Amino acid sequence: MKKILFVASLGLAVCGWAIELSPAPSQTETRIVVQQPAGDVSVPAVNSKPFQTELLSPGVEPRQQLRLKPNLGIKRTTTMTVKTEMGVSVGEKSINPTKVPTMVLTIETQATKIDGNGDIHYEFSYANADIGGDTSGLPTAAVDSMRSAVKKLVGLKGNFIMDSRGSNKGGSFTLPKDADNSVKQIVENMSKSLQQLASPLPAEAVGKGAKWRISFPSNTGGMNVNQTAIYELMDLQDGVATLKTSVEQQANPQNLTLPQLPAGSTMAVKSFMSQGQGEVIMRLDQLMPVRSVVSINSNAEMTFKSAGNPEESTMKTKLSIEMNLDSK
Repeated sequence: MKKILFVASLGLAVCGWAIELSPAPSQTETRIVVQQPAGDVSVPAVNSKPFQTELLSPGVEPRQQLRLKPNLGIKRTTTMTVKTEMGVSVGEKSINPTKVPTMVLTIETQATKIDGNGDIHYEFSYANADIGGDTSGLPTAAVDSMRSAVKKLVGLKGNFIMDSRGSNKGGSFTLPKDADNSVKQIVENMSKSLQQLASPLPAEAVGKGAKWRISFPSNTGGMNVNQTAIYELMDLQDGVATLKTSVEQQANPQNLTLPQLPAGSTMAVKSFMSQGQGEVIMRLDQLMPVRSVVSINSNAEMTFKSAGNPEESTMKTKLSIEMNLDSK
């Protein structure tokens, strides 16, 4: 949930994947566009696929419908940190696990209007973006390159609409004035991640102990992935819900079309499996979770053929991601 960090120079790819693999798949059919700072040109992002919600258990009485109704005009600040560690083996050669610099994002949101049907209009912006954590032992040039790329998010803004169950219904990003093509690519990934920051809520009334399952397909960095997330309502008091989450993701064998590949080269997925768990604390009068902690472990096996070389190389990756959100 946004995509594997093969090397430090591809740091932003992992940032996008770390977010897209978050077990908060609040996705519905949307059309999010990217607005250019000049010329009023819009670039459609990839449409998300509809998700299916199945109530597994309504929980105990008393029960209520969980619906978001944020306070208007109050700016909330959310700090997101993404920690990543990755191991790679190519053929018989293994590479020691590599820790990636922690990505730290400061996100500001503000609800501006609530329609009669409960739809929420809100503003969104990146107030700050940087990398942190222990970067000793990593190439200075790679660290500087990743920091420079991440900082390009600062100034990115948007206006969006979300329904009262946490599903985004559309909106637009406005790029910073000095945005380049790399920022546009980042925004395409972020347009997906934005839809996964809120936890989806069931249509039915629920009480403590309720469980529901969300199933949906998605496309992650050119790879078609089937995802299933289960939520359990651990506590509900005074409009504050505590949710336990678990997620599984799986991809069938498939060919990948990646713009990063050299001309004439091919890459294919042989297998992909990911599992994660976490906890979300959310207030129904706020857009973003008060606190969210998610950890994910993924295993992938891919094949690669270089242009003009009939020999096929096999690459295996193990990716561990921890994502934390704190809002105030």
